[in-house]
Amino acid sequence: MFPKVIAAIVASDPTKYSEAFLGKPNEDYCAWILDPEKWGGAIELAILADYYGREIAAYDIQTTQCDLCVQDRRYSERVILIYDGLHYDALAMSPFEGAPEEFDQTIFAVQKDRTIGPVEGLTLNLV
Repeated sequence: MFPKVIAAIVASDPTKYSEAFLGKPNEDYCAWILDPEKWGGAIELAILADYYGREIAAYDIQTTQCDLCVQDRRYSERVILIYDGLHYDALAMSPFEGAPEEFDQTIFAVQKDRTIGPVEGLTLNLV
């Protein structure tokens, strides 16, 4: 689903998503992102953050750096991704050990100080 969303948004605005921005012609990029073997990075995360109206924090386990997508939009929710150098995985927090997966929390409220409280420290410890 994500690649279809990204391709549709990119195709709908070839001026914004130009060859200079994407590194390849708009039409070629759309075909590329729809290939199930391909995945992007910052451009795609920013598109998804705006599409879902949530910040996306991507933590790199190799550097412990956190890149926060579209923080200037001041969205009220954030999702966290863990990046291992090849793949992104969503962070899910369980309310208790052995809890069913449907109880996992993957969306976190952004507080007035623009943090998500203790979840940030827990995430950094994990990373």
